[in-house]
Amino acid sequence: MTSDGLPDSYKNLFSKLKPEASKSDINRISIRENAFRKVVSGKETEVLESSVLKLVIVKTAPISRMYYAGQFVPGEHNPPTCWSDDHASGRPSKNVLEGKQHITCFDCKQNIKGSGQGNSRACRFRQRIAIMLTDDDGELTDDTVYQLDLPSTSIFGSDQKKMSMQAFAKYLNSNKTPIATVLVEARFDEDSHIPKLYFKAVRPLEENEILIAMHAQKDPDTKELVKLVFKSNASQNNNTESVFDVVEGEGVYVQE
Repeated sequence: MTSDGLPDSYKNLFSKLKPEASKSDINRISIRENAFRKVVSGKETEVLESSVLKLVIVKTAPISRMYYAGQFVPGEHNPPTCWSDDHASGRPSKNVLEGKQHITCFDCKQNIKGSGQGNSRACRFRQRIAIMLTDDDGELTDDTVYQLDLPSTSIFGSDQKKMSMQAFAKYLNSNKTPIATVLVEARFDEDSHIPKLYFKAVRPLEENEILIAMHAQKDPDTKELVKLVFKSNASQNNNTESVFDVVEGEGVYVQE
């Protein structure tokens, strides 16, 4: 539908309407091949030179599980065979219409070590977070929000010198520090042969930075950015990069 032939008052109204965002419109940060990559509207636009990313985490989704029956197919973005929106529930998502592997995740054969490559599990943990990036001076000035998908290697771990997402969130929680009020440094673990991030608090945000982060955190679009939604799970091809959208949830820890 176009605005041709409409009165000027209607044309002005149409110009102010916000177009509905599609999956391809989402801004993302990819960590493929141990490099931070900006993906805008479905296309990679920049490979960041630094192995360190300064950011603010404005929202996180519950940890999810995903199982793919097929092999990895570069360039294809198909839904998993079976998945759980929130691994704490211990059950596959109610939206899994075909390919459910078991009634519970914990007793599933895909959750056994060795069911995947090597000694890994075929059903893998993932977590999506929404982040904002600082400028070249390390200050939060841009209100653009990006998706960042974390593999299990970046979610779990007990190393306090190289804190995983869960360890970092618990550390902040123990100090009663809301995660969205801290400037965070995300680094690639150079000792890992696969993409693995660890996190470190750099400094508290300044008041003007907190306002930017709070506005993004309350924006409904940010909540949608971290939801887990699949249209169908009929296709069985595997892609572990950007096949999922969002999960209901406010964070990786409960703020008291």
